[in-house]
Amino acid sequence: MNIRPVSTSDAEALVALFYTLDEETAFMLFEPGERQLTVAQQSDHIKAFTGSRQQVMFVAEAEDNQIAGFVVGIGGHANRNRHAMYCVIGVRQTYQGKGLGRKLLCALETWAESHAFHRLELTVMAHNTVARQLYVSAGFQEEGVKRDSMRVDGALFDEIYMAKLLKA
Repeated sequence: MNIRPVSTSDAEALVALFYTLDEETAFMLFEPGERQLTVAQQSDHIKAFTGSRQQVMFVAEAEDNQIAGFVVGIGGHANRNRHAMYCVIGVRQTYQGKGLGRKLLCALETWAESHAFHRLELTVMAHNTVARQLYVSAGFQEEGVKRDSMRVDGALFDEIYMAKLLKA
């Protein structure tokens, strides 16, 4: 498994990955059929990451050259929150449980530290115990609860705020 920065040549594979994740899991933001993303739009998104000091995306490339997962970090834009980076991660079900999520988080953390970030933060649905265990094992701590913040299949779920402080 190769963890590397995203490139514009990944746009089509990323769009396919996002649509697949929408179908495979109820733990991502978009429901099946809700996402409206074209390859051209994704290519433009990727270009915004290229050379940026405030945002980054890494992909996990499987042996068959398919994109198996991703992690995105987006830093704050004001002086008061420029040190904090919000994270989003997604891994295809067939690749889960193999350390891929940890490798993606490690790549993001290394990049964030080298770009003077002090804080990584994310939210996770409270009932997503596998992801919560990953984040805790990667050094994230729970900071609070967003009550009834997600509606999935008609049921309301809490999200947990989590963060990891990096070396300053």
